[in-house]
Amino acid sequence: MHPSAVGTEYCRALYEAAEASICLMEYSYGVTLYREYLANCPETPGAWHGLAICLEAIGNREDSLSAYGRALQLYLRYDDPQDLLWGGWCAFKLGRYELAYRLFRESVRKEPSYAYTWLSLAIAAFKVGNRNEGEEAMSRYKALIKERPYKKRVCEGIEMLSNAHNTLRGINDVNSSITRLTEELLGKSIKNHGFECNQ
Repeated sequence: MHPSAVGTEYCRALYEAAEASICLMEYSYGVTLYREYLANCPETPGAWHGLAICLEAIGNREDSLSAYGRALQLYLRYDDPQDLLWGGWCAFKLGRYELAYRLFRESVRKEPSYAYTWLSLAIAAFKVGNRNEGEEAMSRYKALIKERPYKKRVCEGIEMLSNAHNTLRGINDVNSSITRLTEELLGKSIKNHGFECNQ
């Protein structure tokens, strides 16, 4: 499928399905979905980052480092808190700990209410030898999580995947193998995790 023939609805659903695969820890599915996205949709740092996570999880270190590198290049073009956070994680994965630390600090300065940024800053601060700052950031993370606990990742993944699959089914001219793949992953995920998400 040529990128000009792909609608934004397809790209949005495909990206959501790919993100869901990470929540569900189904990384081989994620590799396929992110590669389909990158072949047919506008390049985004998040797609390269997601691909990197999936490649790393299935043991393809060399390609994962390349994908982390491309994601970092793209994230560094932006200055919003989320791009700083995720760019920091790409830098961390590439062994660029000081850069990761600086990106996390800037992200938390811009958006101090996002718990995961505090956790990220704590990890990076410990890594670069700033123990006191790491402990303080970890305390902030724990306080925020206590106030607003995270939804279970697998449950969030099932919800995202269900939405994406329903959208993909409703689009004409969608790559049928992608629709089948999301259907297979959704069935498998509901079978494996449906009980814990319905409580």
